[in-house]
Amino acid sequence: MVTNLKIAVAQRSQAGRKPGNEDALGIRLPADTQHGKGAVLVIADGVSSAEAGRQAAEAAVQGFLSDYYATPDTWSVQTSGERVMTAINRWLHGRGQQHAENQGWLTTFTALVLRGRSAHILHIGDTRVYRLRDGVLEPLTQDHCTRINADTIYLSRALGMDWRIDIDYRHTDLLPGDLFLTSSDGVHGHLSSADIKRLLGEHGDDLEACCDALLETALAQGSQDNLSCQLARIEGIGLDDHNEMGLHSARLPVPPLLRPGQILDGYQIEAEVHASPRSQLYRVRDIRSGKVYALKAPSAQFENDEDYRAHFAIEGWIGQRIDHPHIIRIHPPVRSPQCLYHIMDWVEGESLAGWYARQSHVDIATVVGFARQIVAGLRALHRRDTLHQDLKPDNILLCKDGKLKLIDLGSARVASLQEQGPRDVLDRPGAADYAAPEYALGLARDERADQFSLAITLYELLTGQHPYGEDYDQAQTPQAFHRLHYGSASRHNPHVPLWLDAALRKACSINPENRYEALGEFLLDLERPNPALTPNQRLPWIERDPVQFWRWLALLAVAGHVAWVAALLAR
Repeated sequence: MVTNLKIAVAQRSQAGRKPGNEDALGIRLPADTQHGKGAVLVIADGVSSAEAGRQAAEAAVQGFLSDYYATPDTWSVQTSGERVMTAINRWLHGRGQQHAENQGWLTTFTALVLRGRSAHILHIGDTRVYRLRDGVLEPLTQDHCTRINADTIYLSRALGMDWRIDIDYRHTDLLPGDLFLTSSDGVHGHLSSADIKRLLGEHGDDLEACCDALLETALAQGSQDNLSCQLARIEGIGLDDHNEMGLHSARLPVPPLLRPGQILDGYQIEAEVHASPRSQLYRVRDIRSGKVYALKAPSAQFENDEDYRAHFAIEGWIGQRIDHPHIIRIHPPVRSPQCLYHIMDWVEGESLAGWYARQSHVDIATVVGFARQIVAGLRALHRRDTLHQDLKPDNILLCKDGKLKLIDLGSARVASLQEQGPRDVLDRPGAADYAAPEYALGLARDERADQFSLAITLYELLTGQHPYGEDYDQAQTPQAFHRLHYGSASRHNPHVPLWLDAALRKACSINPENRYEALGEFLLDLERPNPALTPNQRLPWIERDPVQFWRWLALLAVAGHVAWVAALLAR
């Protein structure tokens, strides 16, 4: 279901009894809050002991409001927020190191992101976020302070304090009527929870007046600090999942089977080049530009399958946002589409499955070269907080120029969409033969799940077999997976060196904790032996180099036979 989020906001900041105001705050409400990055409220309180506290607070607020919205659409709020805050922190820390006389550029910082059906909080320091719901006031942040004695409390975390920072992240649901408050310690340090609840209840209908009341009451009760607060009231959450995810195309009808010569939205069908139970692929020509493209349409049998249609729309959403040489490019529509389809680059080639079927012998170096290209494509997805989730030979296109492209992103998991949509629709893996055990077991998964699928794919290209046997896809419980045993690739194909087999074994380990931390490490071990992974000196000759072993064994057998014949003739 999709959200059309309606928000009312207000904010106030004043110096109070201090000569200057070291607080900074800002609100950004994009024109369309129903998808994208959402609405953001940020508040910062420059550390008074640092003479550049005011500059630090202003830089943090302005930097976050600018850079957060520049992050990729595929990133989750947490990924976007943390990376932006980390960059701001390093800049502030660097400024503090350059200007030691200013005692550092330090500020507390809290961001409240309202997006979809969730509120996301990124927090460091002692600024706060509260939520008032159904008469219950709940603090959503925890102060990062250390008490020395009854009269002395030190700030233990702040932006600019250290090169590395520990950011608190929290997300919670949204309901109509929720009222969020952010505040600096000049406000909440002099108001009890009862005071805040009372003031929000008395003035909550008028957010501007409520902000004024909070600051005036804190000042009247002895606040000696700067005073700042922000209010955001959730006035409406409309339901419509495809809008929320930006997947309007999922509502379009599935096109009928297309014939050469037909025209659809300005594209002339030239030929059907591939058909499967799930989709049709056509070569088409844009009548206006004359350019040739591939048009992919869902099969007519999925006309009423909302799950499939949502995944098909996701594939287009991702493909339009990633321009990478090893990922098939999907173009945004230049004309309003009447049906559900994708317009992709036209590429001459075949799948790796088709390529493998034609091979009588597979060269090891060729497969390792394939691995380099696949890893490059997966890295491009992973940098965008996206898992492919359906990596297999059928979904890797080998172009005529030798370049590989990852295709079929319909099962991909996109972090930014995952935050908003139903898990069962947005997080469905592809073929069970290639899927990591995490999917069958319902466990959390990360980039190592794609690593598992990559290892299975490479193993199959080298051996024609599955490392865990034909019944791997039948395993559904921890006990069943525990009973599985890896079969050495070298036994199926003696040309596979044991050190390369060891890399494959590690990458497709049943336990994700035993896989590589990064795809680059896996690729490195595919390209050259890793002594730490395969202590060569301890291995028998047949495992160190099976090809040489069998070659010398054959020579010895021939020599033995010749000697035996010679002995017979000598009698």
